[in-house]
Amino acid sequence: MIEECRHIWERVFDDSEEFIELYFSRRWSAENTFVAMADGRVVAQAQCLSYKMTVSFGEPMLNVGYVSGLATLPEYRGQGHAKSVMQQMHQWLSDHAYDYCLLIPADDDAAAWYARHFGYTPCATKHKQLLSAEQMAAYIQLPELTPHLIYTIQHDLAATPYTVQHTADDLADQLAVCQMSGGGLYATPDGLLMAERVWGSDDYLVLDNFAGQESRVESHESRVESHGMYLPIGNKVPLPHTVRMTLMLE
Repeated sequence: MIEECRHIWERVFDDSEEFIELYFSRRWSAENTFVAMADGRVVAQAQCLSYKMTVSFGEPMLNVGYVSGLATLPEYRGQGHAKSVMQQMHQWLSDHAYDYCLLIPADDDAAAWYARHFGYTPCATKHKQLLSAEQMAAYIQLPELTPHLIYTIQHDLAATPYTVQHTADDLADQLAVCQMSGGGLYATPDGLLMAERVWGSDDYLVLDNFAGQESRVESHESRVESHGMYLPIGNKVPLPHTVRMTLMLE
């Protein structure tokens, strides 16, 4: 099945071979994959990545699933295959006592589709900094994640309410993706930040800041908005609009 899922990804998404190889070697598994079949083949697929999420200090963490890579072969679109994949995923999350399903829609049309068919609600609205290469040059790029850096980032994530947590492997994978673009992890006067280089330009998109205040360097352009969405599964308590769900592999 992995070959068929990878074929769909390659046809639908404009990702590099390097990214696809990382994703399917480190993130994909048969256990977290949901598919729709037609004409004896897989025609739609998605993965559900499992995470923990803080609530508030002293309370047990929530179990959340994150929708990754939902895609349908172009010639099979409009036939309900993506909807079937999502329904399977939601049922699996319910059967395994998850609290919420999270996702970051590709665009406004996708967001409207998730809301219309399943009742997904917006959350995690965040402004991301867009910095120039000259501005980024003021920071020190760190070549790898040391145990100390992992601890620093995880401590920051765990101290923030309604924040998706990340393992050392999660952080290593995201750093690898950022480095593929020419970005990475940087030390700043205020802490740490992870950024990816925007394809076709000299700009860098700051994905998150850790262990310090948001960079005091002003963006040279308007900030980029990131919109997440969520669906209650086993927990019907509404999530706030300040859910922190950055560093997601898509």
